[in-house]
Amino acid sequence: MSLTGHKKPRAPARLSARDAVKAALAPYKSDLDKTEEALRGYYQSDVAYVPLISGHLIGGGGKRLRPLLVIVSSHLCGYRGEAHIDLSVVVEFIHAATLLHDDVVDSSNLRRGSVSANIKYGNQASVLTGDFLFAQAFTIMSRAADIGVVRLVSEVTRTLAEGELLQLGSTWDLATTEERYLDTIYRKTAALIAACCRIGARLGGATAEREAALGEFGAKIGFAFQLMDDLLDYSAKDAGWGKPLGADLAEGKVTLPVILALRQADTADRAVIEHAFAQGTERVALAEALEVINRRGALEATRAMAQKFVAEAKAALDVFEPSAPREALRALADFVIEREA
Repeated sequence: MSLTGHKKPRAPARLSARDAVKAALAPYKSDLDKTEEALRGYYQSDVAYVPLISGHLIGGGGKRLRPLLVIVSSHLCGYRGEAHIDLSVVVEFIHAATLLHDDVVDSSNLRRGSVSANIKYGNQASVLTGDFLFAQAFTIMSRAADIGVVRLVSEVTRTLAEGELLQLGSTWDLATTEERYLDTIYRKTAALIAACCRIGARLGGATAEREAALGEFGAKIGFAFQLMDDLLDYSAKDAGWGKPLGADLAEGKVTLPVILALRQADTADRAVIEHAFAQGTERVALAEALEVINRRGALEATRAMAQKFVAEAKAALDVFEPSAPREALRALADFVIEREA
């Protein structure tokens, strides 16, 4: 009861990050549905492996973060055509191709909770289907009216390859620094996400300042997205995570939770982490390493860094007037750090 004797109005329930982003993205469902249809159409081929493996990976779901960023960014910048659908396919095909190649390089068994394509269909077929998706992406993109989009996506594809090679060079290397790690995740994750936002800006004829702001927004949420992936590898509780805890450690990937834990570790704790990397998939060693990583505050520090990147991403959007697309991007940014899988 209030001081006047009247009941206080009940405050509206706060939406979860998942519900908030779903509501914010509702106006773009039609565009996303068109993208899904176009994805299926463009991976058809009379070579049976292509639709089989492409459908296994792309048809198996995924967040569609990259197509969504192309779609919403283009709306934010006032675009009213249809080219954003094909360009959404381009970025998703490039992303899917890298996943097919990654799973072969990492000898992964699972992708999104299902048997990975390399396990189901073999390494050779997976790599070659990834090559098809890269080629198809560039075939579609060749129809883009803006040569700047073609140049942007071409450059970011090279950057992706550099990021994968940087990560390969850091595998099993516990001397990997935070600076090298951040450089790697910029190239292998954040650069493509930034490009998605810049594509939308270019489609809408945005000023250089606004294109740069959207690029910064994309890069920052790309960093946050990868940080959360690396965090969830050691902490996910959601069955939708789709891979065993500690998979990165078992594959020798030195990610930020490990780097930060080692920074705080004493000799005994460092020995535990080193032993876990030496043992790979041995569950007792993994459990001991997880205990050290948790106790040394590395997971909380990783989340804090992701939150900082998201705050900076949202601030980059301040050059745009308040609008439904701007709020949708802000909701997407919040979802990146509040997701459980």
